[in-house]
Amino acid sequence: MKPWKASVGLTVSAGAAGTWGLGVELVYLQPFVRLVLVEHGWYIAAYGGLALATFAAGVYLAARAVGLGTAGRKVEVAERAIRRGEGQDPALGEALARDDAGEYQ
Repeated sequence: MKPWKASVGLTVSAGAAGTWGLGVELVYLQPFVRLVLVEHGWYIAAYGGLALATFAAGVYLAARAVGLGTAGRKVEVAERAIRRGEGQDPALGEALARDDAGEYQ
């Protein structure tokens, strides 16, 4: 999994949970929603967007720090080695070659 995919998924889920939480807490403003959005809508959208971007960047950097960015490349290198027959289990390489050739058992 790429770090940006983890960042997007976590940001969307955190944004949804945050929006729901704000909606529950700010229910008393419901009669004034139109007035608040007219007066302060652009500011709310800008600060909300910046908060989401900051959160996404933080999650991305954390994912890179724990090595999530190189996990896909490591798996790819190991798979190529197994398919060449250089892996730890030569029978697995042979089975994968038969599978690629279409010989199913």
